[in-house]
Amino acid sequence: MTSEGKSRWSRGAPALVAAYVAAVLLVDTLVAMRVRTPIDWRVFSWTTEGGFDLFKFVAWFVIPFLICLTTMDWGWIGVARWKRSDTMLLAAIALLGMLAILGIMFIPALRDYYPSLSHRTWPEKWDSMMRALFWVASWLVGWEFLHRYFLVRPFSARWPRFGWLIVPVSEGAYHLQKHWAEMLLMVAFSVALTWWTVRRKNALLPFLAHLIIEVELIAFMVLV
Repeated sequence: MTSEGKSRWSRGAPALVAAYVAAVLLVDTLVAMRVRTPIDWRVFSWTTEGGFDLFKFVAWFVIPFLICLTTMDWGWIGVARWKRSDTMLLAAIALLGMLAILGIMFIPALRDYYPSLSHRTWPEKWDSMMRALFWVASWLVGWEFLHRYFLVRPFSARWPRFGWLIVPVSEGAYHLQKHWAEMLLMVAFSVALTWWTVRRKNALLPFLAHLIIEVELIAFMVLV
């Protein structure tokens, strides 16, 4: 590719990446909402019997990863760029996440959305927990890679000061279908950790923080 072609690609990359992210998140939302016009969007519901969401895994992770593979900055997924204080930050996020999840008990709409499984037998709890973890594994890596690598890099490169804000906008828009409290917490989480991601050029800590919170949520449903 000529230098002029590379320059044009660099200018156009944010729009192309944003269009892809918006499309796959929209399709997933239409599937979740069981929309049947102008087509039955459930045709994209590729969930296995064990709960693994193949659509999310392929559309959110496999395809973006393959697109990025030849120019991958592997430092984004390691710990070499962490500072000593980042481990403490991760522990603090885990604690704040646990407190936020305990707040579900005081919001009836969220308690209905995340019902208690504490009345079930332990074999039933174990089956539910394993299925939930399998489901989380199918989308969490993709969600984080899609937003805090595939989407944020071209935007922060094109607009260094504020381009990274595209990620909270995307994550917030996707969560508009959720309870307002959960949506606002998600946006706050996204703003803080996307800012950290851009400063460190690293996406591992946000991924680990998100994973810890998802595991805490599953534990909450099983035990409380």
